[in-house]
Amino acid sequence: MAAENTKSILVVGGGMSGISTALEAAEVGHEVILIEKNPYLGGRVTQLNKYFSKLCPPNCGLEINFRRIKNNPRIKFYTMAEVEKISGSEGNFDVTVKLNPGYVNKNCTACKACVDVCPYERPNDFNFEMDNTKAIYIPHDFSFPVRYVIDDKYCKKAECAKCKEVCIYNAIDLNMASQSLSLNVGSVVWATGWSPYDAARMDNLGFGKYQKGLSLAFVEVGRTLSA
Repeated sequence: MAAENTKSILVVGGGMSGISTALEAAEVGHEVILIEKNPYLGGRVTQLNKYFSKLCPPNCGLEINFRRIKNNPRIKFYTMAEVEKISGSEGNFDVTVKLNPGYVNKNCTACKACVDVCPYERPNDFNFEMDNTKAIYIPHDFSFPVRYVIDDKYCKKAECAKCKEVCIYNAIDLNMASQSLSLNVGSVVWATGWSPYDAARMDNLGFGKYQKGLSLAFVEVGRTLSA
């Protein structure tokens, strides 16, 4: 893929912090490139029921920000993208970004015909693996961009190809390969988020003790019900 040589700002991470950074920078005149490793923007906020401080559902605030992104020509964003290499110094960074294949192109209208015929399932990581989706899936109801993606860990691709057969929009490309995007930017903002901390490692909270007691309580209730 051709290099983009403008002195723009690269924002790594498409969660709430990354989105806010990209929007604020673009709206004061900077060219911004936003990349996110997941197939959707929004990060962990999208997985919450409500968030502080207004206790709104995530789509309440994210919908506004997604509209701002779509309406701002200074922002380019790439999902399923990861930084492979950074070199250079302040004001002149060369960055190589890997664009991973989702096997579904921009022709997708999210019509769901592909899902109806897909015979394979995958753990739903968006829902903390508490249920399954088909191997071709849309991450969640308010996913942005609204496009299906294929999990190549579970899809048999050419051995199956049922999704491709029913897609009237030619949106499915089972031969899609990863691409390399070369960027030259003036600055890089790292907004890759956080991971949940294992509360059992903090003895003073008594988390492990209460968790064990709760598990035992469920066992006792189960025995009572079965009896």
